Amino acid sequence: MKSAKSKARYWQAVGYNENFVDNWQAVISERFQVPFAYCVHDKDQNKNGDHRKIHTHIIIAFPNTTTENFALMVFKSIQKDGCSAYPNDKIQQVFDIGNAYDYLIHDTEDSRKKGKFQYDKSERICGNNFDIGKYEQVGKTEKISMIKELADVIIANNYTNFADFYQYTVSNYSDIYLELITSYSGFFERIAKGNYLKERCVK
Repeated sequence: MKSAKSKARYWQAVGYNENFVDNWQAVISERFQVPFAYCVHDKDQNKNGDHRKIHTHIIIAFPNTTTENFALMVFKSIQKDGCSAYPNDKIQQVFDIGNAYDYLIHDTEDSRKKGKFQYDKSERICGNNFDIGKYEQVGKTEKISMIKELADVIIANNYTNFADFYQYTVSNYSDIYLELITSYSGFFERIAKGNYLKERCVK
């Protein structure tokens, strides 16, 4: 089975504004060429109460699953030559697009508990027809498809215990799938148990 590692439809990154091209907000739509949303974080503080360096949280939404390398190339299209806007070229797959969208302005329960600055909704900028409502609906459909895919893995490989299934998944799939097997472990364990009971009946 082909590995699903490092492929996703939605990607997010944190970039440092000092390493973006000077007119990045004016050219981001043209350079990205795909839907995006971002929020400039210029009021964040560290644990000591000192202001953090200005940075921007960005989400990109591709029409289909896209490799990490290609997504990174898109993010870097607003990066100054010879600079590194994204530390260690780190970008992340987005599993929960709704939560990622809310986090752009720290509008999440966890952010409020941690006392993070709450940015106004007007500071969250969307472009190239970014449509969070559409993506959230597609996300639910994709999640169901991914759950079915993992269930088929258990049946096709005749896994009879969760440990073997877990090991195979982390070796062949991205972290998005790991979140699924954690959230739906009981469901997957029942399928593995079904394989085990079927084996015993055959014997």
